[in-house]
Amino acid sequence: MYMMFFGSSVLLLIGMAVLWSVFLFRGRRWLTLLNIFFLLAWLGLALVATWSIGWEFIRQIFGMLAPMVVSPFILLVTVRDRSVWGQLVKRYAVFVSWFAVYMITFQIPAFPDGWTYFECFGLPILVFILLYAWDKWFGRRFYRHWIVIGSVLMILGFIFISLLWNAKAMQDEGHAMQGNWGGGKVTSVKPSVDVTTLTGPDATAVTKQYDFTAAKKNMSVPDGSEKELWLFNGQLTGPAIRVTQGDVVEVTLTNKNIEDGITIHWHGYDVPNAEDGVPDISQKVVAVGESYTYRFTADTAGTFWYHSHNQSSEQVGHGLFGSFIVEPKKQVKEELEIVGFVAPKYVDSSGALLPANGKVPKNIKPGTNVRIRLGNAHNKPQKLILNGTTFQIAAIDGNLIHKPTDLKETYLQIPAGGRMDITFTMPNHAVCLFDAKDATGGWVFQSTGENTKASTEIPDNVFKPEKYGEKKATTLDASDGFDRLFTMVFDSKLAFFDGMVHHLWTINGELYPNTPMLMVNEGDLVKTTFVNRSYSHHPMHLHGHKMLVLTRNGAATTGSPWWTDTLNVKPGETYEVAFKADNPGIWMDHCHNLDHATNGMMMHLQYNNVYTPFSGHTHE
Repeated sequence: MYMMFFGSSVLLLIGMAVLWSVFLFRGRRWLTLLNIFFLLAWLGLALVATWSIGWEFIRQIFGMLAPMVVSPFILLVTVRDRSVWGQLVKRYAVFVSWFAVYMITFQIPAFPDGWTYFECFGLPILVFILLYAWDKWFGRRFYRHWIVIGSVLMILGFIFISLLWNAKAMQDEGHAMQGNWGGGKVTSVKPSVDVTTLTGPDATAVTKQYDFTAAKKNMSVPDGSEKELWLFNGQLTGPAIRVTQGDVVEVTLTNKNIEDGITIHWHGYDVPNAEDGVPDISQKVVAVGESYTYRFTADTAGTFWYHSHNQSSEQVGHGLFGSFIVEPKKQVKEELEIVGFVAPKYVDSSGALLPANGKVPKNIKPGTNVRIRLGNAHNKPQKLILNGTTFQIAAIDGNLIHKPTDLKETYLQIPAGGRMDITFTMPNHAVCLFDAKDATGGWVFQSTGENTKASTEIPDNVFKPEKYGEKKATTLDASDGFDRLFTMVFDSKLAFFDGMVHHLWTINGELYPNTPMLMVNEGDLVKTTFVNRSYSHHPMHLHGHKMLVLTRNGAATTGSPWWTDTLNVKPGETYEVAFKADNPGIWMDHCHNLDHATNGMMMHLQYNNVYTPFSGHTHE
């Protein structure tokens, strides 16, 4: 609904701008009536949008533009009996209507500053005064075509300058010292801590050791073509890391020939900050010929993954990722386990499934307990279907679901970077798991009794994690309220980027590195509100912490506690999440559509006493 409001607003405002341009020279009544109709249509659309999706989604557009759009009509009614002023108002209307189109398309941020208010209010008033001076001092010495040409050139100038200005924002040094304290105070001042000291255990404690070499390799991909991939140890997907809860894991990374350098991020795992793998924040990038060692305790069981975090849109897309499974100390029941990923965009854009620990079994004995640990390495949410049996979602992002219930004829939407554990008991007929975009790239499990054909129909019902499982108490106690309250509004801006005009994705109207730090003290209880006013999905990933989903679109969650590290916020959606600030450091908080992160949609969560010795900005 938000995108309908946004798109319809642009079209209606363009219609009004065109009509004002014609109406300036042709005073026909039907043009006036049509312009009034467009205005009423826009006001009605705003009313419907407010009722259906909430004022939050339209308040910026409507609140900033309504005075601009309405003002020519008010002025015309006021001066309708004074011909000179009437012509003046029409000239003003030509400018201000086209300027409103420009503002909605290129400029309006989530939280406007003083300059934006001047653009929306002060600049039209200034134009009106200048037009008055024009009529008073120059009379008819300037012909009407100058009005049209001047207005067009002015708007084109604004657009060009905005494209350059927005592009420049991504090259800025950023607000290095600017922080958002979420309405709270600095409750304590602790000694400064260097992120490089926030490390894992000593090398003598290591129980599982791995050596990874990142290198390029030509190989065939699921669609049958041959591509140059960038891989860990020459494997797609990378080597499967499988450890037991309590193990101390050590991974030594060597970069053979990835020119831009490389790091490893342990996605969803709350490692110490120095082990997080974010270049120029927790470490320097590992250049060609260099090595780096990560070490941490695997104290949380579940399904996780690892991937490069330098130029990650390109590097993950080319294959630099793999599975990271932490088994509990005590297995609840014996299971046949299958680990896999939806392929990233450069490997196979259509949604093929890639096994992460060897071949996928073709035949499974009826009665076998099966667990599929499935991750999404793509940039976009993936629509996955399991047909042929009832099933359960045992875990989301490595977090167990309390008392999961049976699902059938329900599709799963796994966000970019997210994971789901799917469990079922093998029936005496075929079961099929596939991506809705590519049924041929899925997995078919046949019963050992006889071969049957599995259905590839796509169900209508979507899995709703906010209502799934049984509610229970959590370790996060918000009875005394929250120490920090943050709001993150997602929009977009147009700008020159890589030689073309692109959408750059903003948080609170800012592009990285100008997105202010979210500042916390250790021990703070934090609530964050996500508001997606853009036309794209944004899977928001917070490093180093797990988020508890409190509400979706204003309604409280009613199922099992929904803990996540990668929350997909669809267009027009709002979420409230909470977390405990219990892992000191400087942590990334970004969209895991990695193209969006590259184009500006990232920021950092910083503990008030932690600093990084590295210069520059995080590279996505």
